Amino acid sequence: MTLYTIVPEDIIFPHHHERTANLIEMIYNGVHVMVEHDGGRSFRIDRIMSTDPADFMNANIHPGAVINVFEQINGQ
Repeated sequence: MTLYTIVPEDIIFPHHHERTANLIEMIYNGVHVMVEHDGGRSFRIDRIMSTDPADFMNANIHPGAVINVFEQINGQ
């Protein structure tokens, strides 16, 4: 959907900025994703930002999947 308007985005989509304020862009296992921190030691994938179609076929990386990046960093 394309909107051609002079009305500010926050008036048209009032809750959009609140929702995206909690999102973080990161690279997980070589895939560019946007995640939301759950407050603990893990993140939930909100969307895949990659342009590679093969990344969307990865069964471990999909919207809603919970990932633990701390284990990834520590090599465990």
